[in-house]
Amino acid sequence: MNVIYADVKSDLKEKKNSHDLGKTKIADLIDFMLLKEINKHHFFLKIKENDISVFINHVFYLELYLNSNEFLTIKRDIESNTKISFALQNQTTKDYLPPLNWNHENITLKKARNILSEYLSFDFFHNKDYNYRKSISYSLRTQDDFKDVYKLNKFVGGKDVDWKPFMFDLLGFKGELLRLKYDNDSKIEDIKSLINSYKSDYSVKVEDRDEIIAERAILENDYKEVEEQIDRFNFYQQDKSLIKEGIDELENKISNFNSDSYKLNYELDKLKTSIKNNFSFDIEKVKKVFEETSIYFSEQLTSDYEELMTFNKKLTTERNKLLKSTIIEKEKELKVVNSKLESLHHERESLLTHLTDSDTFTKFKKCQKDLVKVEGQLLKFQEKINAIDLIIKKDNEIETLQTGIKSTISELKKIHQSTDKNQKYNEIRILFSKFYKHIMDENAVLSWNLNTNNNVDFISPKVKSKIDESKDTAKDEGNTYMKLLCVAFDLSILCAYNKESYYRFVYHDDVLSQQDNGIKIRLLELINDITKKYKLQYILSAIKSDLPLDISNEIQDFKDNEIILKLHDKDISGTLFGFEF
Repeated sequence: MNVIYADVKSDLKEKKNSHDLGKTKIADLIDFMLLKEINKHHFFLKIKENDISVFINHVFYLELYLNSNEFLTIKRDIESNTKISFALQNQTTKDYLPPLNWNHENITLKKARNILSEYLSFDFFHNKDYNYRKSISYSLRTQDDFKDVYKLNKFVGGKDVDWKPFMFDLLGFKGELLRLKYDNDSKIEDIKSLINSYKSDYSVKVEDRDEIIAERAILENDYKEVEEQIDRFNFYQQDKSLIKEGIDELENKISNFNSDSYKLNYELDKLKTSIKNNFSFDIEKVKKVFEETSIYFSEQLTSDYEELMTFNKKLTTERNKLLKSTIIEKEKELKVVNSKLESLHHERESLLTHLTDSDTFTKFKKCQKDLVKVEGQLLKFQEKINAIDLIIKKDNEIETLQTGIKSTISELKKIHQSTDKNQKYNEIRILFSKFYKHIMDENAVLSWNLNTNNNVDFISPKVKSKIDESKDTAKDEGNTYMKLLCVAFDLSILCAYNKESYYRFVYHDDVLSQQDNGIKIRLLELINDITKKYKLQYILSAIKSDLPLDISNEIQDFKDNEIILKLHDKDISGTLFGFEF
C-alpha cells in the first residue's frame, strides 16, 4: 500500500477551495508518464507566468518493474513533452538518480508508445487494435471516474464503440464481435444518408424507375421523329451539299455544346445551393438545455464546444472558398461554351441565308430547337435512372451488411445465454462480489444484457437486499456506494488478470472520503490482504480527517513505510511541487 497523505489543519469547510495540495494530480502525473498526449488544457501547459508554463523546466522520471524482472525508466520533460527516453536496467534506481545511459532517447510520442507496449508485453492486448493506454484509467481512478463502474469520464460524450467493445474484451468476451456490430451499424447509417441525399438531389424514388424508363422511351421516339423530319427537308439541289457539309456539322457542334451548357448550369446550381448551407450552432441554447435538465455544463465543456464551433466555422469557410473557386471556374467554362454557341449560331444563320426557301428554313430551325430540348430532357431522365440504379446498389449493400449483423446478433445472443461458461467473466464476478461483501457486508452482482438495438449494455452493479436476495436496492445509485463499487471492480480486474501479464497497480483518489468508519477499516483490511496475496501496488490519497478511528476513537495512522508522500497546508512547501499552481 502506497499512501499520499495530506495533513490538513485548516478549516475543512474550505477544503475544496484552499486545500488543493496536488494529491489528485498524482494520477495525472502517472498518466503523463505513461505517455498520455497532452494539450494546452493540461495543467502542465495551462498554468503560465509571463505566457510561459510554470513547469517548463521540469523533467520527470517513472520507473516500472517489468515481468522480465528488469526495471524500465521513462524520462519525459515539459518543454519537449513529445520526446520520450527509455532506459532498461537490471536493478532499481537508487536515491532517485536518473540513468546515465538510455536505450532509446528523444523518441516521438507515437513511436514511444509502441516501444513501451513491447516492454510491458501485456497478454491482454496481444492481437488487439488498441494498446495498454485503453485500460490505464481503470488503474487511475480520479473523482470524476467514480460516477460509473464501466464508463470512465474520458468516454462521456463519446460513442459506445469507443469503450464498449474494449469492456466486453476486458470481461472475457469477444470485443471484436461487438466492434463489428457497431462498424456495420455505422456503415448502414452512412449508406442511408447517401441514399437520402440522392433521393433529395434528383427527386427520385426507386419504385418510379420503370415509369421513368417508359417516359424516356417516349422521348427517344420523339427524338427520332424530329431527326427524321430534319432528314426529310427537300432543299434545293444546289444547297444539299451546303446543308450536308456545313449545317449538319454545325448542328452536331451546337448539340454537343448545348449538352455541355446544360451540365454546367446544373452543376452551378448545385454548387450555389451548397454554399448557402452554413454551419450553425448556438452554444447558449445548449447551455439552456443543460440548465433545464439540471445538468452541470462546465467551463471546460464550453471551451471544447467553442473550439468545435471555431473549427467547424473554419472548415465551412475553407469549404466555401473551395466552392467559390469551383463556381468561378465553372462560370468561366460556361462563358466559353456560351460564347462558342453564339458564334456557331451566327455561322449557321449565315449558311442558312443561302437557302432560297424561307419556309423550309423556319421549319428547319424549329426542328433543331425541338431536338435540343429533347436532348436535355433525355439527359435529365438518364441522370435520374443512374441515381436510382446507384440507390438500388446501395440498398443491396445494406442487405449484405444486415445479413452480417444478423449473424453477429445471433452470436451475441448465444454468448449472453452462456455467460456461466466464461471462466474469466465468472472469476471477475466472484472476486467483485467477494470484495464488495468484505467492505460493505452486502451482496453486489455484475451483469450485462442486450438492449433493443441488440447492442451490449453494461448494467450498473446491483446491490442486493439482505432481507430478500431477489430484490435490488437503490444503494448502487448513491455516490459513496458507487465509489466502492468502482473500487471492487478495479480490484477484481487486477486480481483476475494477475496470473498473466497485466497492470499490477491501481490509484484511487480520496477513496476514504465520505465513508463510514467501519467501511474505511474494512476497506483498508481488504487492500492489505490483496496487495500481499496478489503482489499488487495500491496507491491511495487521503487527508488526515478521513483516516479511520479505532475503538478508542483515536486516529489509525498509516505505517511509515506505507506513506510515500506527505503533503501539508502549512505553507506552499507542503504542496506536490512546492509552489502554488
